[in-house]
Amino acid sequence: MGVKYLEKTIQLLTTITKYIALSTMTFMMLFIPFAVLSRLFFSPIVGDIELVQLGMVVMIMCGLAYTQQVDGHITIEILANKMSKRAQTILDILGALLTFCVTLAFAYIYLEVAITHQNDMRLTTNLLEIPFYPFDFIIVIGLFMWGLEALLKFLRSCLLLFQSNSKES
Repeated sequence: MGVKYLEKTIQLLTTITKYIALSTMTFMMLFIPFAVLSRLFFSPIVGDIELVQLGMVVMIMCGLAYTQQVDGHITIEILANKMSKRAQTILDILGALLTFCVTLAFAYIYLEVAITHQNDMRLTTNLLEIPFYPFDFIIVIGLFMWGLEALLKFLRSCLLLFQSNSKES
């Protein structure tokens, strides 16, 4: 019961971040040609490059969890494909556990960076003076969600390994 609730909750949060990433990509898809055409026919949009760079941060960080959910991250399967299914499952467990630990560690470290940028070291973009700290928190959320999706993969792989062990017995 608890695992199903955890899975549903993480999938809901991943869906939300996915739509944030898609909305940001749509904005950038419309904004970039508009900014280029405005240079040709009117006057340049001040800070257009900054807006696109910040949009890239949002799009990438909000898309990481969805990419983990659909197993879309790049993997090299040359060796793994030659192993047994059990060994492949064990490698999946180790990879998911490592991803979970690393992403949560990075999220924790970046949370401290975000708080520092918010309270002590106010960094902004050059032209529009948009503060960085909200985007630092988006990075934290993206890393945290990626870690939660890796945790789900870890749990699923463990269940798969235990189910295959019980069938062999």
